[in-house]
Amino acid sequence: MTSAMSAVGDDPLCLPVLIELGGALRGDVASALREVIATGAWRQDLRVRREAAHWRHEPRFDAFLEQDLERRRDRGPKREHLEAALLMFPETRAALYRVRAAECPQHCRTETGTFSEDRHTEDYRQALFGWYAAIQHAHACVVRAARWFKDADSSDPRHPGEFTRWLARTGSRRGRRAAYETAPAVREQAVREILLMMHAWSPHTFEAIDVAFRKAEGEQAFHAWGGGFEPAGRSEAQAAAEALADVLSPQERQLVRDTVAGIEREDVWDRDMALAKDSTLLCTSDRHRTYSTGSGSGSGEREACARARGRVYEEASRPWSEDADREADAARLARFLLGARTDRVKAALTTARAAVARDSVEAAPQVWHDSADVLREAREAAGLHLRDAAGHLDIKPATLQRFEQAAGKLPGRPVSLGYLQLLTLACSQAGHPLPACVPQAVSEPVIALPTTLYDASVPASCPRLILCEESRGRSSTNSGLAESPRGRPAEARPRHQRPKQPAEDFA
Repeated sequence: MTSAMSAVGDDPLCLPVLIELGGALRGDVASALREVIATGAWRQDLRVRREAAHWRHEPRFDAFLEQDLERRRDRGPKREHLEAALLMFPETRAALYRVRAAECPQHCRTETGTFSEDRHTEDYRQALFGWYAAIQHAHACVVRAARWFKDADSSDPRHPGEFTRWLARTGSRRGRRAAYETAPAVREQAVREILLMMHAWSPHTFEAIDVAFRKAEGEQAFHAWGGGFEPAGRSEAQAAAEALADVLSPQERQLVRDTVAGIEREDVWDRDMALAKDSTLLCTSDRHRTYSTGSGSGSGEREACARARGRVYEEASRPWSEDADREADAARLARFLLGARTDRVKAALTTARAAVARDSVEAAPQVWHDSADVLREAREAAGLHLRDAAGHLDIKPATLQRFEQAAGKLPGRPVSLGYLQLLTLACSQAGHPLPACVPQAVSEPVIALPTTLYDASVPASCPRLILCEESRGRSSTNSGLAESPRGRPAEARPRHQRPKQPAEDFA
C-alpha cells in the first residue's frame, strides 16, 4: 500500500486519482467502524478480552480503539487521522460517541441474525491504515500538481482550464471539454476530499490556506501557529497553501474558503455530543438490513433501529445518582431493544420467567391445554408464525402444533409458561388483545418489560420509545448510570484543546 501511494504521490497528474482513492478509503473507515459497533465485533477482539480479563471488568471499546492509534504520526495513524476521516459521517460519529463516552451499547436492532462479524474488525484496520498511507502524500501531491498546472501551456487542448475542475476529472473523461462538463457538486466534492486529506495529515492546513489566500489578494497576514498543535506538518501545510494560491482564481479561492468553513462547522468539540442526542439519524449499518425487497419495510426498520439506539443512549445519559447504576441499566435495556429479534425475545422471556410464582408455573400446562384453540387463534392474529414461535421456545414446530391442538399429554411446565408469555409479548407488540384465559400473574411480568417501540398516542411523525408504567416505577430508583470508576472524560472524540466534560453533561 505504501509503495503504491508513493508512486501516485510522485506523479503530479495523479492528484485526481489520489482524491478518488482517499475518498473511497475515508468511506471505508466510517462504514467498517460503524459495522464493528453495530455487530459488537469489537468485544471479540483478543486484546479487548485480555484487558477485560486482567482487570476483571466488562470489555471496553477504548481498549479496541486505542490499540490501532499512535501518539506520533510517523509511527502510524493518530486519533486526529481517524477523526478527520469521520467528519462527514454523522451516523458513525454518533455511534462512536455513545459507545465510548457513555459506555452505551449501540449494536443495531434487526429482525434477523444473518450477518458476518469476523470480517468487520479486519476491514476497519485495513481501511484505517490505507487512509493513513494516502493522507501522507496529499500536501506533496498538491504542490507538484500546482507546479505542473502553472507551467503547462494554456493553449494546449489537454490543459484542464481550471485547477478545481481538473481535480474532479476521472479516467474516463479527457481533455478540456470533459473538464468543463464537470458538475459543480463534483468539483465541491473533489475539493472537500483533498482538504480533508490535508487537514488529517497536518492541523495547520486551514490556517496556512487562509494566510496564503490573503497574501495573494494583497493583504498583510501572518501565521499564528497554535501552541497546542504539534510542529510537524507546518512546512508542508504552508508549501501546499502557497502553491494553491498561485494557481486558483478568486472564484476558486472562494470555493475553497466555503468548503473549509463547512468542514470547520463539523469539527467543533461539542458536535459529537449534539449528534449523539439526535435520535432521528437513520442507521446506515448493514446489521439490521434483511433480504426483503420492499423499500418501505427497510426504511421502517432503519428508523426503528435509530429510535432504539437513541432510547438506550437516553438511559445511559441520565443524570448521575449515588444509588443508581446507569451503565447496568443501559445494558439491561439494550437486551430488550437492540440486537436480533430472536435474542430480544429470549431475553424478555428469560427475565419474565423469573418473576412468576411457583403456583402459577404449575398451573400453566393446564391453562394451555384447556384454552388451546383460543390461544392458537390469538397467536395467528398477532402475526406470530408457528415456526418462529417454536424456535423461541426451543421445540419442534410439529410438537408445538400438537400442543396447540390439545392432543396427547399435557406440555411441560417450562414450555407452557414460555408459550403463554411469548403470546403475551406478541399480542402487546401487535396491539392485539390478550385472551382472558392467560393469568395476570403470568402476563404482568412480560407487560412490565421495556420491549415496546411505539406509543399509540404519539404521532408517527415524532415516534419515540416508551416504557410500560410498571417499568417506569421500577426504574425510577435503579435506572441511572453510575459514573465510571475509570473516570474517563465525557467526550468520545477529543479535539485539540478540547475541554473535558463530566459524565453529568451527557443528559
